Amino acid sequence: MQKDLIASVINLMKQIDKPSHILVECSGAADPSQVLNTLSTPLLKFHLHVDGLFTVIDCSQLLEIGKEYLGLVGRQINAANLLILNKTDLIDSQDLEQVKNFVKEISPTAAMLESIRCQVPLDLVLGFKDIPELNGIRGLQEKEGHVLEANGQWTTVGILSAVPTHKAISHDLVFESWSFRSKTPFSEKAFRELLEIIPPDIIRAKGFVYWDDLKYPTVLLNLVGQWIDLDVHVKKEDSTMETRLVFIGKPGWKNRFGIESKINTCLVKNL
Repeated sequence: MQKDLIASVINLMKQIDKPSHILVECSGAADPSQVLNTLSTPLLKFHLHVDGLFTVIDCSQLLEIGKEYLGLVGRQINAANLLILNKTDLIDSQDLEQVKNFVKEISPTAAMLESIRCQVPLDLVLGFKDIPELNGIRGLQEKEGHVLEANGQWTTVGILSAVPTHKAISHDLVFESWSFRSKTPFSEKAFRELLEIIPPDIIRAKGFVYWDDLKYPTVLLNLVGQWIDLDVHVKKEDSTMETRLVFIGKPGWKNRFGIESKINTCLVKNL
């Protein structure tokens, strides 16, 4: 299966009209870490950038899982960058709390997102439209969900087109987003130290980082839950010498973490 997956991805990326995103859905009995390792092999690094691994949890069934499947369930939870707690409408608040505790025992720092019918803002899964270079969702028939910006204004993000939407705004779709742009470089050391203390309230962050590395002054940041990737380097001649970042998190995260002051202290001129 590993060889077939590598061959399939390479064939896709060799097409003239390359796909902007590739979604690999594992079977219910799969160990997703094996798929993630396959997609992260050096052979595929030239073709694609792994954006994250998401595990959808059926909250109505999780607590009834038989002992013989606990090992597999644990691996599927532990491998995920973001856990989507789905079917929360089918259980009460007490059972939901038990589900969260079950998950935390396996993955204490996991980022969890509650959902009904997997209604998840597209920006949390496939990237951000705020950064044109990262927007590869062209031609997708998107529905919209409401998102509360950090400045108190409402905006919209795309919802996967296959997901039924409802007139009522679900509380699960309320997130705070914050964007940052600067032509002043970061201190690489200071910015890496900041990433080490990012709280789980920040569910997603993505964009270009401009810092004081002469060889690779611009890198691509991808944060999904507690998984942070700065591995993809943008060549100097291809970069714009500017930091452009977008963060999305749970309501109130911006003030609780003080992201604006913390990120400004990473700028070289402030050190």
